[in-house]
Amino acid sequence: MPAFQFIFMADCQLGAYATFSGITPDEVAEYAARGMQVRVIPPYAGFEWDADRYRAAIAAANAIRPSFVVMGGDMVDSSNDLDQLETLRDITSQLDPEIPMHWVAGNHDAAADALVPTAASLAWYREHFGPDRYTFEAGDVRFVVMNTVVLDHPEEVPDEFEEQWAFLDHAVSGSDRRVVLLGHHPLFLREAGEPDDYWNLPSEPRKRLLDLIHANDVPIAFAGHWHRNSASHDGGFEMVTSGPVGVPLGDDPSGFTLVDVGSTSISHRYEALEVTGT
Repeated sequence: MPAFQFIFMADCQLGAYATFSGITPDEVAEYAARGMQVRVIPPYAGFEWDADRYRAAIAAANAIRPSFVVMGGDMVDSSNDLDQLETLRDITSQLDPEIPMHWVAGNHDAAADALVPTAASLAWYREHFGPDRYTFEAGDVRFVVMNTVVLDHPEEVPDEFEEQWAFLDHAVSGSDRRVVLLGHHPLFLREAGEPDDYWNLPSEPRKRLLDLIHANDVPIAFAGHWHRNSASHDGGFEMVTSGPVGVPLGDDPSGFTLVDVGSTSISHRYEALEVTGT
């Protein structure tokens, strides 16, 4: 039996289904060239499609009763749409109050243009979701929540970039517990030396973070962002990328990652959502 379980979700992204709706076959081909498997669907307004899947994920969490849930970023499609935020809060309130929810900043949450964070966009995130870098503990594990949006695009927030590294150095190096990293962007998808693209962290912060990981024997990290499910290794370190609660951009269905934490091991499996709505 595991010492405890937790659920890692990502990319419920209320509003994304409508964003991808109504596109042409030529636009589908353009998305495919960017590594995104998008299908042609009729124009769609609102975010009930996404909300149905988030409700299903919360219902699954209530049935499983993990020690806590992590939402790994991209909670909304647009931080400028307060209706998306209000619906997110309403659905989240259905999670059993005995099961804590831990938020992780995604690029759609912490950057007004869904890419480059600013002082104002980070202030908005912190007002609505709380800290964007923090630690919490369960069993003998320290969970380190990092803001990979800042690591990915620090150009408008260089001070935040340096503060993020100071936080990570202290949180990872200063622990006498096992450390698990939680972020939105995967460090890498297939191998540590892969080329930079939209889906992974740039090579410079990636290398710096991997050096910290290997120096402190960090066994595993969880992320989302890719809207597909994968697990890759760099030596003894495992990078787990969870598929989306919301819109898939590959072959994996909407779902979440269920994690079993044992006394000497951490294992995980991807669980598809059972959706009865739209």
